[in-house]
Amino acid sequence: MKLQNRQLRKGIAMSMAVLGATFLIASCAKDAQVSPQTTQTASTSNTLSSAFTSRALATTYTTSGAVSYSGKSNFTISGLSITGGTYCIFLNNCSNVTITNCRLANAAKYEVYMTGNCKNVTMTNCFVTGGVSGVHAENSSTIKINSNQFKNMNGPFPGGNFVQFVNVSGGGCQINNNRCEDIAGVGKPEDGLSVYKSNGLPGDSIQVIGNWIRGGQYYNTSGGGAAIVLGDVGGSYQVARNNIVVNGGFVGMQVQGGSHIKMDHNTIYGGVTPYSNCGLCYGNYSGASSTDVNISYNKVKYFKTNGQESDAWWDPSTASQPTGWSTNILKANITATILPTAIITLN
Repeated sequence: MKLQNRQLRKGIAMSMAVLGATFLIASCAKDAQVSPQTTQTASTSNTLSSAFTSRALATTYTTSGAVSYSGKSNFTISGLSITGGTYCIFLNNCSNVTITNCRLANAAKYEVYMTGNCKNVTMTNCFVTGGVSGVHAENSSTIKINSNQFKNMNGPFPGGNFVQFVNVSGGGCQINNNRCEDIAGVGKPEDGLSVYKSNGLPGDSIQVIGNWIRGGQYYNTSGGGAAIVLGDVGGSYQVARNNIVVNGGFVGMQVQGGSHIKMDHNTIYGGVTPYSNCGLCYGNYSGASSTDVNISYNKVKYFKTNGQESDAWWDPSTASQPTGWSTNILKANITATILPTAIITLN
């Protein structure tokens, strides 16, 4: 099943080639649950939030085979080291689940796969590496993927994500305070954090907040991938805020459609790579209307493969300019050092 819309990325590549222009930026937003700052103060601190550092990580694990649960509620998966299997952890129609302090590696497909109306699942303080993708949650609600570490998602498309929400809905959905890294040339990663056809609630948007991401799509395998994607083939009530991205792939961060979408106070840097193109982008290729899109107060410096700086772009043939667009800071005084040398501390 094709889970990611590539039309915007193709539109970006084609339009940039035709226009060969210098792009502008800006925007501001307000969410009833998480209000943005009114001035540009995107964090470039090399410290992760206390939500991550205040929790104890397992220093030893219990070796386990892959685990699978269906129709089960009120349980915890903790302290396991799982390597291989089709999925390290498979959940179908499960509720009130906690996954914590686990090491998950080299599944044939997803390291964690949630489907079949899973509800209220929280994953925290886990180390995830290898596999087609890290966490894939679909047709589920109230999913929280917070304060984990992800390294080297193998892909290929339509996999290659650290975390992807597909038809995830309701309140309390979060992808927050994770550390994510794809080493250049290892595997074939795609979008890092993807919110696809998913819907939060008014005042309780799906959150993608406080994540550190370094590395991303390195080869032309699908038409273009980004470190963070909101409104992927539509959706509503989503916010990406206070994330730091370095060399995120073809695009640093982008909105592809949807309504009531906010992307603000992020810091995005990209040096020249074999497939880098643009730092911050918006275009509506969802097939439905895209309204109330706010892209604001982001700091961006991003270079194309040919060395040309290409910080931001929106496709006027598909949508109106997002609100707050003029507040973005282009040609920002930032470098790859906005993230420390080591962001992955688990193995």
